[in-house]
Amino acid sequence: MRTLPPLLPLLSLIAIGACATLPQSPRSDGMARLGEATQVGSQTVRPLSVVEDSRCPENARCITAGRLIVATRVGRETRNLELGKPDASGVTLDSAEPAKRTDRRILPGAWRFHFSVITP
Repeated sequence: MRTLPPLLPLLSLIAIGACATLPQSPRSDGMARLGEATQVGSQTVRPLSVVEDSRCPENARCITAGRLIVATRVGRETRNLELGKPDASGVTLDSAEPAKRTDRRILPGAWRFHFSVITP
């Protein structure tokens, strides 16, 4: 009968530990998906959820353009950012993809947002 070398259990633990995921640092390009952090100027921004999406679908005719509001963590505060309108600190939700359409629902994993900051 063969016995296992005494280092085998230790090597197994090291191999399992190597599979652990380390927290990723925020992106630095202003782009983020829901739940993903990005660095915008000196702020860390994380879109949390879409609060309102009344944008005109790209395959429809509308009287008004509508609006998109995203609950966003900016630093330690959660704010509702409206597409194209800077908040009090200058953080702006510049764009959101995909475009709204009448023939499909946007799934949470499909959203991509771009943020910027206006510095005085």
